Amino acid sequence: MRFSNSYFEDEVRDGFYVPGMVKRAWAAQLEVLEDVDRVCKKHGIRYFADWGTLLGAVRHGGFIPWDDDLDICMKRQDYTRFLEIAPKELPAEYKILNFHTPYNGEFMWQFISRIVNHKSICFDEKHLEKFHDFPYVAGIDIYPLDYRASSEEKETLRGNLLTLVTYAINLLEEENGEQLEEQLRIVEDMCNVRINRNSTVKQQLYCLSEQLISLYREEEAQIITRMMGGIDESKCRYPKSWYQETIMLPFDNTEIPVPFYYDAVLKSLYGEYLKPVHGGGEHEYPFYKKQEAVLPERFGIRPVKYEVSGDLI
Repeated sequence: MRFSNSYFEDEVRDGFYVPGMVKRAWAAQLEVLEDVDRVCKKHGIRYFADWGTLLGAVRHGGFIPWDDDLDICMKRQDYTRFLEIAPKELPAEYKILNFHTPYNGEFMWQFISRIVNHKSICFDEKHLEKFHDFPYVAGIDIYPLDYRASSEEKETLRGNLLTLVTYAINLLEEENGEQLEEQLRIVEDMCNVRINRNSTVKQQLYCLSEQLISLYREEEAQIITRMMGGIDESKCRYPKSWYQETIMLPFDNTEIPVPFYYDAVLKSLYGEYLKPVHGGGEHEYPFYKKQEAVLPERFGIRPVKYEVSGDLI
């Protein structure tokens, strides 16, 4: 993917200062997206810009100036297929992070997947050439879209079962052994499963949550939804027709697919989304800040200084 030299210059966009290194982070993520897009096109997998990436495509024609990550979503059936195919199709140095596969010995305890371009900071010449002199780990987040049950009775049952499993996960993280064992027995009885205490209990609980989240199929449902952490948020429920087709919108120096009814989706998520409003981000800005911190100790390199002001979304 080609970028002009001027693309990487510091600039002020919409009253917000964007350092050149943040732009290199953008470019690196777009390279990852290009590889993901190649796999999706080859195998007929549909994806959509999501969250701030969707908002940026519509409102800014690219990244939101005060945002630094890239999000897409897929319907559950496409999400599952992609995760099966991607390890064989993406570049060998890429890593897929989620609660199914460990990364540097640890799992990513979220109900999404992250595709990253390397396992660690990399100063290899070919790596830097492809990722526009951005040495830090960069990638994109993929959110699965699931479906609400055809009846409120079924949806209430799923919600209750998810609550039981989530409570067990919380007890596990609190290291509350006695209460945890009691809750695990309840989960086993109510969900008709057996949890192996000699294996990774947390991973088993996350897998059970994912099974409940993805319980209903598109054919039997009318509503598509994001179930963040097992919670079906009302602002993330849409008629499934909103995600039946895509259109392409400009995104920096490329294009990105968005749901045909992107206006309705954005209004549901953000209200009057065309006007920037003050708010907080979901992660530390920039996302590579912690990676920068290890440079002096590990590589003897002092990172570039930058200043960030404002908290627009």
